[in-house]
Amino acid sequence: MALTIKKPHYYLPIFENTDKNTSYHSIIDVLTSSNYKAILTANAPIYQDTLHNFWANAEIQSQKKVPYAITSKVGGTLVAISLSTISR
Repeated sequence: MALTIKKPHYYLPIFENTDKNTSYHSIIDVLTSSNYKAILTANAPIYQDTLHNFWANAEIQSQKKVPYAITSKVGGTLVAISLSTISR
């Protein structure tokens, strides 16, 4: 079975200050100069079945009622998304 790319998730952000988004200039500046820019602008495909499987099994991990990660099993592999994994 061929993997199907989830098209709506295939859009990349454009970090550009214009006259129409003046209220967001400070946020755009922070994101543009941050380590997260590479992640946010990565042109990686997201596959429909994998995405559905991730969210169908997702659990929020929290400590003292403060969430710190989302974990899920995808294809038998445990996947954890946290601030540290995004930073890496």
